[in-house]
Amino acid sequence: MHALEAELRPLAPYLCPELKLWLLPPDAKSWHAGDPLALEMPYWAFAWPGGQVLARYLLDRPELVRGRRVLDFGSGCALEGLAAAKQGAQVRCADLDPLAGVFALRNAALNEVRLEVTTEDLLDTTPDVEVILAGDACYSPELAARLLPWLGLQRRRGVEVLVGDPLRVPGALEGAERLARYDASFDGDPRGLTLWPTWVLRLP
Repeated sequence: MHALEAELRPLAPYLCPELKLWLLPPDAKSWHAGDPLALEMPYWAFAWPGGQVLARYLLDRPELVRGRRVLDFGSGCALEGLAAAKQGAQVRCADLDPLAGVFALRNAALNEVRLEVTTEDLLDTTPDVEVILAGDACYSPELAARLLPWLGLQRRRGVEVLVGDPLRVPGALEGAERLARYDASFDGDPRGLTLWPTWVLRLP
């Protein structure tokens, strides 16, 4: 298990107080050792702003996912997948890091929902789903260039594709429909001391 496991605490993300996840709290020693992300901290220990806005959007609109097959792509802590599961969706969380899957299941148990996990690289597959959720999945130009064509292909197959993103990569999501904007807490901080404008977008 990861060395940071002892520092994790069950916390409510800033935009989703009705959910709890095993996250790294702001008073953890690792937060005060310089740049926490430079310490190779696992991204499944943070509630990223894109995941927060997707989760909030689904918690307020259960009809979007209830009874549907949902893929939480690049799931990390599985925040948006948990929100979908709370609304009655059949959720599969996909993340290449096996520990992300471990903590997705732990977070599911914490919230009394069920979901499945996979470490398969899905970008060369055609998943049997009706909705794809991608929170903060376009955090670099290289990843956006690989991910967005695949998401576009799924959209053309009739899959609903919802993206949560603070628009880190300029122009990457140009043309996507902006469904909602929220002020989400800065990366990893559940207290909301610093807020980012973050969007829920639908691929055309």
